[in-house]
Amino acid sequence: MNLQAQIELITAPQDFTRLCNAVLQAEYGTDFLPIDDDRADRGNDGYLKSEKRMFAAHCFKRIQNKGLDGEIRSKMMGDLKKAITLRDQGDWDITRWTFLCNYPIPEGIAAEVHAFGTRAGIDVSWCGPGYFAEVLQRVTSVRELFPNLMGNDILKKLDEISQIIESLSRPPDDVQILVDWVPRDAEEQRALISQAPPAWEYLLFASALKLGKERLEPKWRDFQTGYGRRNGIYHDESSSIQRLVDAFSDVEGVVERMVMVFSAKIQEEAFGPPGVRGNSDSILHLAGRVVAGYEEILDWASEIRGEVYPESTKNAAKLAAQMAERPAQDVRDFIDRVFLEISKLPDLLKLPNPRVKLSLELTVTVDDAAVLAFTKEVRKIRRKRRF
Repeated sequence: MNLQAQIELITAPQDFTRLCNAVLQAEYGTDFLPIDDDRADRGNDGYLKSEKRMFAAHCFKRIQNKGLDGEIRSKMMGDLKKAITLRDQGDWDITRWTFLCNYPIPEGIAAEVHAFGTRAGIDVSWCGPGYFAEVLQRVTSVRELFPNLMGNDILKKLDEISQIIESLSRPPDDVQILVDWVPRDAEEQRALISQAPPAWEYLLFASALKLGKERLEPKWRDFQTGYGRRNGIYHDESSSIQRLVDAFSDVEGVVERMVMVFSAKIQEEAFGPPGVRGNSDSILHLAGRVVAGYEEILDWASEIRGEVYPESTKNAAKLAAQMAERPAQDVRDFIDRVFLEISKLPDLLKLPNPRVKLSLELTVTVDDAAVLAFTKEVRKIRRKRRF
């Protein structure tokens, strides 16, 4: 069972509150003010001073199921109304409100709560089990506070032991196994290059792409959830508009550079003309440029999301980051397609008179609808503020 699934199974409110406080203190330090949960808290489970953000934490005392939608709505709306009351009474300066939970929020409830907060002048957000799992995996000091959630670390140790046992059963070094598949690690890549079976160049290329994509899976998961680690950059209206307009040019440049490395000349230098051995260094470099471009797209969106914007330009920043979704998915689809097609090569080449046609064309596109939405938002802000 993975870490996120274990967090979803927490049913003791005290345990979940302790997890929330540990994670938020690790993320924000003394900027976060935890509230004593053993006393009446009026819906305030913590406060982030710099952002004027109030937190409300909740977990069910039984395993969650779809039949709890009504209770989720009641809890979120009730705690949000409490926050509005605290603000209106002048007890707390609140402009943002975040709901902390260990279960997913249904879309219909999410839309209703967000709209209610908007009408009240409060920016509403929520963090689910995926957020807590990511921080626990990233911050060892927090993870060590929750030994009951350490199943993943134990499984990792068991995997290391399994690998040691497997290595003991491997053939002696002087008995070399022929690698005629897409290599699964650097050792198999070196064996493939030295053995040079038919179509080894393409097997190496697929391997480099696949391993590169796997290495970036944590960043991809952050990208999908819209997470961006706070980077200490704050903008006013003027600087935020300039930043986002420049960012649009940045993502276009990333796409252009990535596609550029796939020219026919560069491919021939890497894979070699018909009948000529390819160049392993050039193949690895070509695959590396694709992976690096993919990582640059993910980092670009993370940087946008990690910066702090005024309320008037927050939506523009969100729309700017969304422009990276189509290019990132295009690269992932390309890597998956190349891996799938090239994995079939060894068996196809064993057939009599094999006829093989490979397509290594990389097409990275920009979502016109996302660009249009971002452009309209920027124009609206400029007209309103007369930038």
